Amino acid sequence: MKKLFILLSLLFFSITGFSQCTPNSMFTFLGLPGVYPPELPIPNIPLVGIEDGSLGSNYSQTLTLVVLEDTIMDIGFLLPAAAVTAMNVAGIPTVYTLDVNHVTFDVQGLPNGINYQCDISNCQYPSSTDGCIQLNGTPTVAGTFSVPVNMIINIQLPSINIPLYGAVGGMGQDVPAFAAQTYDLFISDATSIRSIDFRNEIYPNPTTTDFTIEVNSPMNLIIYNSLGQIIYSEKIINNTKINKSRIGSGIFIVEISDNNSLEKHKLIIN
Repeated sequence: MKKLFILLSLLFFSITGFSQCTPNSMFTFLGLPGVYPPELPIPNIPLVGIEDGSLGSNYSQTLTLVVLEDTIMDIGFLLPAAAVTAMNVAGIPTVYTLDVNHVTFDVQGLPNGINYQCDISNCQYPSSTDGCIQLNGTPTVAGTFSVPVNMIINIQLPSINIPLYGAVGGMGQDVPAFAAQTYDLFISDATSIRSIDFRNEIYPNPTTTDFTIEVNSPMNLIIYNSLGQIIYSEKIINNTKINKSRIGSGIFIVEISDNNSLEKHKLIIN
């Protein structure tokens, strides 16, 4: 019995330690429902996207959840077609302001070795209850991973009495899941070349036009798009300015390397 108690205690503290995340007040103060940080820039919000990781090294990232209280929605797609037809004939609208009962989150696409846990055990948050998701672990595979954070909103359908049809609604109903935010998570292959502290810079980042790559010595430059395809490469000797017209808009990985070092930066061009 004592051994069982110790085992359960260790399990409890292990789970608790993993899930001790705190919502970022910068995002909860905004009061805008969603998952943060944003993958794309928002005015006056300095944090964009999630941190990159390295193969074999511990990874940790906190996502903040701002849960909505109510929403305006056309409920026609949630009702039988015959009911919607009867509502149209009777002149009953299908657009309502609906109370939200709860919102459930899940994270997909994480590389092997990284898991997630919410600060609520089942990742189901009551209306207007902010929270967070902790990504944690040691990645065992390198690459660029698309990581959608999905949400399922459970709304309270109003009770509607439709002439010549009957009553509908008056119950909770899940809205089909959708991605509230999709992140690009880059895990570098630390075993292939020595990784050092960043000594080169890219600015401005994010940008809408030109950006400058500042280097201290001759470097190989490779730019990848979000699919991992090489879209630009050259050998640079000193500070190099590149125009948006040469690579387009989007989220990119900029690789700067020589024989002794490798840096990878996330670049956002709007």
